[in-house]
Amino acid sequence: MKRIAVAVAVALVAVLAPGVSAGVPAGAVPAERALYADGPGGRYLLNSGWSYRDGAGPYRPVRIPNAIRPRDLSDRGFRSGVRWYRDAFTLPPAAGATGWVLRFESVNRRADVWLNGRRLGRHDGAFLAFELPATGIRPGRNELVVRVDGRMSRTALPPAGRPTGWWNSGGILREVYLRRLTTFDARDLRVVATPGSPAPVRVEARAVNTTGAAAPLSYTLDVTGPGGFATTVSGDLGTVAPGASAPIAAALSIPGARVWEPGAPALYEARLTLTGGQETVAHFGVRRWSVEAGRALLNGRPLDLRGASLHEQTAAHGAALTPADRRRLVKELTSLGATFTRAHYPLHPALLEAFDRLGIVVWDQVPVWRLSGRELAGPLRARALGDLDALVRRDRNHASVMAWSVENETLRGGSAEARYLAAAAALVRRLDATRLVAADVPLRPLDAVPGALRGLDAIGINDYVGWYGGSLPGDLLADLRRLRARFPAQALFVTEFGAEANRRGPAARKGTYAFQTRFLRRSLDAFARSGVLGGSLVWALRDFAVRPGWDGGNPRPHPPFNEKGLFRLDGTPKPAVAYVRAAFAATRPAR
Repeated sequence: MKRIAVAVAVALVAVLAPGVSAGVPAGAVPAERALYADGPGGRYLLNSGWSYRDGAGPYRPVRIPNAIRPRDLSDRGFRSGVRWYRDAFTLPPAAGATGWVLRFESVNRRADVWLNGRRLGRHDGAFLAFELPATGIRPGRNELVVRVDGRMSRTALPPAGRPTGWWNSGGILREVYLRRLTTFDARDLRVVATPGSPAPVRVEARAVNTTGAAAPLSYTLDVTGPGGFATTVSGDLGTVAPGASAPIAAALSIPGARVWEPGAPALYEARLTLTGGQETVAHFGVRRWSVEAGRALLNGRPLDLRGASLHEQTAAHGAALTPADRRRLVKELTSLGATFTRAHYPLHPALLEAFDRLGIVVWDQVPVWRLSGRELAGPLRARALGDLDALVRRDRNHASVMAWSVENETLRGGSAEARYLAAAAALVRRLDATRLVAADVPLRPLDAVPGALRGLDAIGINDYVGWYGGSLPGDLLADLRRLRARFPAQALFVTEFGAEANRRGPAARKGTYAFQTRFLRRSLDAFARSGVLGGSLVWALRDFAVRPGWDGGNPRPHPPFNEKGLFRLDGTPKPAVAYVRAAFAATRPAR
């Protein structure tokens, strides 16, 4: 069956995506430019010359990123579909290049890629980048074709066959790069820096020989930072066989290092240069996350964070955000005075870099949303652990990342969930033991919170007491104190709490702006009185589309929208914003 599918796809590409001789416009030379700072040099942004077609229609110009029918919020729009994308580009001049790869920052869900009629490969899954060797690339004009199947499947995260928690937005959702290779390519760059007098810094990476001959490897590591700090470490590592890799390990210290924390987010830069000229950059912070007696600490100080969870979604672009869209999300968070944020999936690297600079702590999460124990015992377990591995490797240099959340609201998990949690925790601690391993769970029913969470460092609580049932603040306070008694060693955070609001009316009526404001005030008051939390996140920063028929417990809903946002989908604030801004301003993030 796989051979038949590939044969059909190859035949389709010949029909739907003819060669450059069949009317493909002349390809522009891409500029060496990236939309986020960290990572390897030699990234050329493929942001012009794109077109698309659905079915047998004509190709039409399109901007990338692009979501399939983002304004269609019907059942048809939610199911998404298949779209063919095509780009013509001219290979840029690059002295010393030993090869090229194509880098896709996020495609939802399945991508089949061809270059100049040659099939390069397939990738399944959104939110995390993937690279394919640009086999067959040539001087002059080249044609890139991508078939995107945005339809949900049972092999993806989250899988098809059950309700979903956010809109299924298919397409090329983040940017595409052509990446230049030189003699050595740096992989898995990792920087670990902790407070001290002086602060110790450890830098690790792998250098891969991309050529067909043995080559000598040397490196230079330049580290710069606040107060004019600058130092250089270099080394010669001998000869590396073709296609082989060599480990790089360097140590240095920073006298009088400035720590990273909300309100004072000091950042340093590490720049690794290898034989052949490749430069790879990582910005990092000097800080220490820890848990003591159930309290989350940053640099030895107890945390009391405030913020909002978010989705990467706009009315005009769906999940295919532009840089301007991301800036608006960041502006909304900072307008609240937020020191904390989260999403259900890996965020765009540019957002993480903004949070690094602004001192906003991130609860980083894989899209393991409401899986069952049966699913965690099947093929999705390997997909979840694979995504977790990729997430940690991608984000472990970001100063703002506090926790790796390995699941969210698992249903009837049982022993399969316990085994998954143990495997996930072991994986994370092997890749990055400097942050907290966490999971998100519904607060109710409290008896269903799995005891296997005792093997983690932190628990995120999704709390809707007073919205989906129970009363504020008495029931909420009792639940939080019972949870603390069951999990005395874990740091506790509220990762969701909120109420729908889409109209005016009295505070006693669910769905009104006044009800939302009162709900948030009572919840935050109960959180403070409980004395057990390291922070809380309003659900959500902005309204977003969920799925057809969604009502969210609102007596007067607007399907498919979740309207628990502090801001409407167009970015205009709801009345609760004024209260939340004042409440956040009265809270110190680290005491």
